[in-house]
Amino acid sequence: MKKISKWLALVVTVFLVLAGCSGGGDSSEKSGKGENGKVQISFINGFTGGDGAYMKKITDAFNASQDKYEVVELQEKDHYTKFKSGNYDLVVIHGNNLETYKQDGLIQDITPVLEKAGISEADFHQAGIDAVKLDDAMYAVPLDIHPLTMFYNKEFVKEAPKTYEDLVKLNGELQAQSKDLYALGVPSSGLVEFYMLMIAAQNGIDIDKDGYMNFAQPEYADALMQFHDMIWKDKVSPAGLGLDGEFQTFMKEAQEGKAYQTAVALTGPWFYGGAKEKYADNLGVAPIPQIGSQAGAYGNSHTIALPTNVKDEEKLAGIAEYLKFMYTPENLINWADGGQAPVHLATLEKISADQDTYQIAYQNSQQFDDYVSAPQVYQFGEQMRYMNESVFSKLVTTEKITKDDLMKELEQATEMAKQIAATAPQQ
Repeated sequence: MKKISKWLALVVTVFLVLAGCSGGGDSSEKSGKGENGKVQISFINGFTGGDGAYMKKITDAFNASQDKYEVVELQEKDHYTKFKSGNYDLVVIHGNNLETYKQDGLIQDITPVLEKAGISEADFHQAGIDAVKLDDAMYAVPLDIHPLTMFYNKEFVKEAPKTYEDLVKLNGELQAQSKDLYALGVPSSGLVEFYMLMIAAQNGIDIDKDGYMNFAQPEYADALMQFHDMIWKDKVSPAGLGLDGEFQTFMKEAQEGKAYQTAVALTGPWFYGGAKEKYADNLGVAPIPQIGSQAGAYGNSHTIALPTNVKDEEKLAGIAEYLKFMYTPENLINWADGGQAPVHLATLEKISADQDTYQIAYQNSQQFDDYVSAPQVYQFGEQMRYMNESVFSKLVTTEKITKDDLMKELEQATEMAKQIAATAPQQ
């Protein structure tokens, strides 16, 4: 009996301890307050590269600016997976993923929070608004746009090329110097999505059709064939370039029979740090040239979204205060320091006034007027997968490929996109 009594006493003790812990946890979760008494706001993003320090600088400054709220920022490489399985108050979502997260019920209209923060659509460049507005509601606040960017080596290029004809002329001049020198490089993998959607934008081709991506358009095949011709016909690019070949050849020094070097790179702005370190004052940055029939730019964007589960009024008020703090020129300029191009108009004015300091942000902002955002379709990445992993590679590595061959590939890619679109919850 004594053993049973001792066992019951132990059970009761453990139960009371757990109950006490549970009660404290529930109270903390409901209030959203941490041990320091501040309302905590968990903010998850994927800024694990060099840009992470600049967002952290904004967050740390906000936390130090007041005593009521604390933003706990988590920078995770696989932040999308962690977001879906966790409980967070703010999340960074790329513009091409917003429609998917909306349809999956993971994010909500952020307009009421922006109204509390005194932030309106008029505070942003229209390109940023186009990226976040779904069904006439703002499902995120736009942060930046990172379009395809042009780097050029001033040792070989006196003035940034503005047209395809400029690139062809430059290539002739370079080839006269050395057969290992080319105008630019066309990769077979890497940023190929940026290339394919850029050429669609520069030819006025809309591939968004009723929720799926319609690649099987003859005019789109014509536009894509230009990348093939850049290698095999006009030979402004060497053949056989692999992953990120456009940047790798830009960074190399031509050696007879051993390596190619290019004077121009149409690449991602995140490569700016490496290029600047190598070329210093010889590095030029400019908007991409017009390769198609009209000006047009494509890239992706960062947005800040509000998860559906966030309902607590204190947290919502804290989020509003954080966004109000962030979206001021003196604070958001930190994001431009990190090489990003904010779409916040007042910050853009500050960037424009000091173009040399914010070279990459300024030059990329010059493409905003011609920017075409990603089609707002369900599972954008999956709908693009066959194009990214197979079609573009075949296009640029197969010398004898024809438009008819390409159309068959585009038809297959379109059929796959339709199948992915059919899985959307709102179908």
